Amino acid sequence: MEKVQHNHVQAKELKLHVTQIGTSPKVVVFLHGYPEIWYSWRHQMIAVDNAGYRAISIDCTSCCQGFRGLRIAAMVGKLHPHRVSTIVLLGVPFLLPGLSPLQAQLPLIPPSFYMLRWMVPGRAEADFGRFDTKIVIRKVYTMFSGSLPQVAVDDQEILDLVDSSAPLPPWLSEEDIPEYGSLYEKSGFRTALQVPYRTMMQSCRLDDGKIRVPGLVIMVEQDYIMKFTGLEDYIRTGKVKEFAPNLDVTFLAQGNHFVQEQLPEEMNYLIISFLIKHCK
Repeated sequence: MEKVQHNHVQAKELKLHVTQIGTSPKVVVFLHGYPEIWYSWRHQMIAVDNAGYRAISIDCTSCCQGFRGLRIAAMVGKLHPHRVSTIVLLGVPFLLPGLSPLQAQLPLIPPSFYMLRWMVPGRAEADFGRFDTKIVIRKVYTMFSGSLPQVAVDDQEILDLVDSSAPLPPWLSEEDIPEYGSLYEKSGFRTALQVPYRTMMQSCRLDDGKIRVPGLVIMVEQDYIMKFTGLEDYIRTGKVKEFAPNLDVTFLAQGNHFVQEQLPEEMNYLIISFLIKHCK
């Protein structure tokens, strides 16, 4: 990753750690969820640079709590369509905060499901605080790489679902872990939890929830998230296109939730092909 440039950018109240490769006027911006960091897109950054684009990956762990919403890409596409040519989402369909039809499914989910546990302020922080940040990253990556939802028993914490000595997924190396751990040692986990989980139910204050820029959603059949109540039906029946009418959906038979790291060549091909089609 010698070609990566690191900068810190002040954007109103946010101080952003921004990484980039290349100088092309055609820009691809990468945004990550938890427990990922800018480094999670390392394979794609190199690929889009080689394809003639400038790759920018924003490290969301460095942002203050004002940087809200897992669906930032969708929000930008909705609010600033003149500045966005395409949006590609991996592992999560187009959903806007406060307008998701899946919110009605939440009462059907076990209260010990990891997502509901981490919505509670302080619960995950206490769970994570028992371990070194590198151990937390190991556990979460190992846990989310499976094909089953993460549900604890009543007196069990979520991180106890994975033994600390469990081997890493084969596509994640021991050398990768310090890249993640060092950033979370600086930032802590509060913002990482605030962004995808604790703002999920907040309204985005949009009367029209449609995202009209061309979009691509890449879902993985073996991803645990496909077992989230109502999600597969939302995608396969085409209901997702009520919110993103210009949407293509691709399902992969192999892979898991971190497919861009596990199967980088396949992801690079799908992403770059879509960019070539829509970014003239």
